[in-house]
Amino acid sequence: MNNIDETTGGEGESQDGNDNLQEMEPRRRGFRPAHFILVAGLIALVLIILKQPPAPPATIGDMPTFSLVNIAGGDLKSQELQGKVLVVDFWASWCAPCKIEIPQYNKLAESMAGTDFQMIGYTVESGSIDEVRKSAAELGIQYQVVMGTDAVTMGFGNYTGLPTTFVIGRNGKVYKKYLGAPPGKIPQIAKDVKELLAAPPNL
Repeated sequence: MNNIDETTGGEGESQDGNDNLQEMEPRRRGFRPAHFILVAGLIALVLIILKQPPAPPATIGDMPTFSLVNIAGGDLKSQELQGKVLVVDFWASWCAPCKIEIPQYNKLAESMAGTDFQMIGYTVESGSIDEVRKSAAELGIQYQVVMGTDAVTMGFGNYTGLPTTFVIGRNGKVYKKYLGAPPGKIPQIAKDVKELLAAPPNL
């Protein structure tokens, strides 16, 4: 009798255990639409953010229109530069910090070859065009050099010291003005140029 009772009791316990498992399985395997929708929404949000183009920095003014004498011959007109990112560096042949920066600008211009970028040396207080040509050759300037004029200098807002460097977007807007030659200036300008090249042309 005892054996029969134990066997019967065991079967009963086994049946209850199976019932509990059957009740638990749907909870573990149950499909939760709300969770799926939440995850899908987060993924979509991340993709939208990643596709957003980088926002350009705020502008501080417009580049003046000009037609300036290029020391290599002819004139450089502002209309020819539309759609390009520019670095316009005010420099003088007697300015020691300007001379130190020139090799770095040569490297910047070389690194941006094949892009919509133009490096321009804007010469002030440096004598005649022949004197500027001689200085540019001695300093090994490898980018365009133009002769500054009072009208265009004032159009840029003038300068209080040299070098003074402007970063200009493809829309002709001035985005940055660098005074002097602080540490890290050229790498920061290179970063500015890359950001402007990545921005939409009309911004």
